[in-house]
Amino acid sequence: MKTFFQALALPLAFNFLSVVHALPGGPWKPWRTGPDTNITDDVTIIPRQTSCISTGDQSTINALFSSGGANTVVRLCPGVTIPITAPIVFTASGQEISTQGYPTDSTRATILIQPGSTVTSAIRGNWQNNVKILNIQVDGNRPNAGYLGGDALLEMGGGTTGQTVSHTVVKNTRSWSCVHFIGSGQDNNPCRQATVTFNDVGPCGHEGTDPATGNGLWADGLSIECMDTSVTDNTITGATDGGIVIFGSPGTHVLRNTIVSTSSSGLQFGGINMVDPTWGANYTGVVVSSNTITGGPNSFINLGIGMGSQVWSNPHPETNFGQVTVTNNVFTGNIGFSIVINGWLGGLTVTGNSVSGVTTPSSSFASAAGCGSVQQASFAASQQLVYYPAGVTGSSGPNTIQPQFTALSTNASNWLCLTNPLPPLPDTKSFAPNTLSVDASVSRVVSLRDFHVQVQGDGNVVGIDTTGGVWTVKWASSRYSTNCGTDGSQCFLAFGIDGNLVMYDATGPLWASNTDGRGVEVIFSREAPWVSVMGAGGRVCGRLGICGVERLSRWKG
Repeated sequence: MKTFFQALALPLAFNFLSVVHALPGGPWKPWRTGPDTNITDDVTIIPRQTSCISTGDQSTINALFSSGGANTVVRLCPGVTIPITAPIVFTASGQEISTQGYPTDSTRATILIQPGSTVTSAIRGNWQNNVKILNIQVDGNRPNAGYLGGDALLEMGGGTTGQTVSHTVVKNTRSWSCVHFIGSGQDNNPCRQATVTFNDVGPCGHEGTDPATGNGLWADGLSIECMDTSVTDNTITGATDGGIVIFGSPGTHVLRNTIVSTSSSGLQFGGINMVDPTWGANYTGVVVSSNTITGGPNSFINLGIGMGSQVWSNPHPETNFGQVTVTNNVFTGNIGFSIVINGWLGGLTVTGNSVSGVTTPSSSFASAAGCGSVQQASFAASQQLVYYPAGVTGSSGPNTIQPQFTALSTNASNWLCLTNPLPPLPDTKSFAPNTLSVDASVSRVVSLRDFHVQVQGDGNVVGIDTTGGVWTVKWASSRYSTNCGTDGSQCFLAFGIDGNLVMYDATGPLWASNTDGRGVEVIFSREAPWVSVMGAGGRVCGRLGICGVERLSRWKG
């Protein structure tokens, strides 16, 4: 009989017995020699781990996976940070990386991508069955390492079964997704039966595009292209593309997840997406239930749950199909459209979804100015549940859709059209000398909250209250001119370099504040005093009240 320890070349900072080789057959037994040990020939044994990895990098961990083979467990010490400049790669089935003791708080060990590296994936588990990422933190370090196109921060899946990512923090991906379970492209060997549960994901991505490449800076939280997979009890905070994106993935269940947009992420495109034609557009058996999707303060989610080939910004010719259940999801906060359905071959059960907590009106947090007329009408009416009946019928079967849905009579695709609203207008606006000159052909001097000031074609300067869309003149200079020119460009209001606020026509000044040599700032306000010219130290040189030009004539300060 041959019994031996596997030899390991361990770095000095690597505590002995920091790798477990998990043999089949149950828990470890005390190791001993003798005829009654029942240890067979050629069995490699590594004793139970008593410590953990405290330093090293990806090379340290990859060497252990390569030498340990199947079922090797690499345990990191609580609280440590492992810097990496290349991916950690699972090399055999059943391998695991975790924090010793499986903590669920901030003591979980951290894998951190280093600035200056060209890596986007911190851990790769493609094409290895039953590998596990448990109770660690994975940080792509985008704020310091920067955006970089490439694979997701965690790359899993392929032709595999039984992979697990659980109780792990995944954030700051440099690329397009924080967690990606990729499909295999093989009908006889798909990605299947993965478990993605109790993870904290995000932030993932940013708004806008990369100025160097034009590529979008946004990113998914979870991107799932794996059938019969369980995606449950995760919290996704601050994703900017889709919180959870289901790429076909027949039989997958997405349950009890929490998705929240944040002020740091700004606009988030989608909460849960079922819009892509992956898996041949087959979504048979997908269940999306009991999830909470929240548009947070100072941010919003354009589309809570998008269903169908005609909903996203790039409608595709394939029509999604399969009997799908979307039930008892809760939508709250700033969400433009909670559920939109268009481009599905029937078979939908969409019931019990609650939108009572969604912010209204939608225009308080988003703008539909870039949308089509159908989307604009739904947005203006704060219609949260929308479907196009002719776009959700076909061979997959009849639909059961809750009665709160608005049935559209006109087809409309691309519901991913909302944008951030214009910044709120101020109550006052000021100008320094030589920074204000507006003629009547331009007209608008300043826009304030529910108020604006304009130069009219007859030289009259007017302050108008626009509250509720009703225009009410609150003050006027009441000095007129017939010398403004045919387009009004010869009449203009200017705050000169000398600090004097003057209204001119083609012949010269119509009126002036007479603050030359003293004015350092002119302030327009939506309330009286409507216009003030300020001197040094905040001293008031002159004010225009509702009595208009009569007050102007006495602007001597």
